[in-house]
Amino acid sequence: MSLFGNIFDWVLTIFLFGLLLFIHEAGHFVMARLTGVKVEEFGFGFPPRLKKLFTWQGTEFTLNVIPFGAFVRPLGEDDPSVPGGLASASKRVRFAVLCGGVLANLLAAVLAFTIGFKIAYPEGVMVDSIVADTPAQQAGLLPGDHILDVDGATVQNTNQVIQYIYDHLGKEITLRLERGGQTVDLRVVPRSTWPSDQGPSGMVITMAFSGRHNWFEAFGMGLTAMGDQVKLIAELPATILRGNFNASSERPVGPVGILDVTQQIVGSARQNDRWVIILSWIGMINLALAIGNILPIPALDGGRLLFIYIEAIRGKRVNPEKERMVHAYTLLVLLVLMLFVTYLDFFFPVLPR
Repeated sequence: MSLFGNIFDWVLTIFLFGLLLFIHEAGHFVMARLTGVKVEEFGFGFPPRLKKLFTWQGTEFTLNVIPFGAFVRPLGEDDPSVPGGLASASKRVRFAVLCGGVLANLLAAVLAFTIGFKIAYPEGVMVDSIVADTPAQQAGLLPGDHILDVDGATVQNTNQVIQYIYDHLGKEITLRLERGGQTVDLRVVPRSTWPSDQGPSGMVITMAFSGRHNWFEAFGMGLTAMGDQVKLIAELPATILRGNFNASSERPVGPVGILDVTQQIVGSARQNDRWVIILSWIGMINLALAIGNILPIPALDGGRLLFIYIEAIRGKRVNPEKERMVHAYTLLVLLVLMLFVTYLDFFFPVLPR
């Protein structure tokens, strides 16, 4: 890869990741404006502030030093004594504003998946590359092979193939492939243990695409894809309990790890002229960001929603000072965990650099 290409990939990666955070904050901003909550500042990037760009309807739009993402600062965010502020608003208004970011990410995910499926419809699973000295290479798989079925079960997406392989570690499975217009059956035995930068079989799979659907069909397929991703995330605890989980290669990743993965996806899309892959990735990351933020963890949107639920049940709100302390301490814990995960991302990357 050329130096220019590598720089372009990283610039586009940082832009895309920042765009996801901007979409989330824009959702909070729009919902605050719609519900009558004043927003003091909408910042592009993160402080310290570089300069004020302009003021619109009482909101300062600012440019900040760290050129990554965005933030929204509503009036009276944690102080219910401030008239017209977020904390002094009704439960419904606070609920709506807090859900604004999640809704924005969900809408962005639907849009990304829909455009992606309109441009290129996934028509099957294809082998993208093969790692040397792995079960996949030993079985004779080649890049460009289309996987038609696994042990007689037709597959339609990569998740089905991946899950089946993990469910049959150490066991022989038969892959029916389409290669050069001919059907080929190959037997593979996925490994029970494998290097951190490889999978059980040693093959990298992707979707094969062709464009042939209208917008309505693409929208329905986008919703289905989102449902499949939510199901996959919901089944993750059961997958871990079954032991079909390699902690070294499938551990949680932080911003650095996500940037690494995104950069490789951007690079692959550029080299193979498959930009639709980026749209699918944008959809998945938006969905993951929405799900992560709605979890009932203090300091996150879902955690703040949890206090609204408690307020509704009790008939009175939790002491604002105590709520602030819970969010602050939890944020500290999350930052420590993030630093640990970032350390792993730097020194034990999920994908080889």
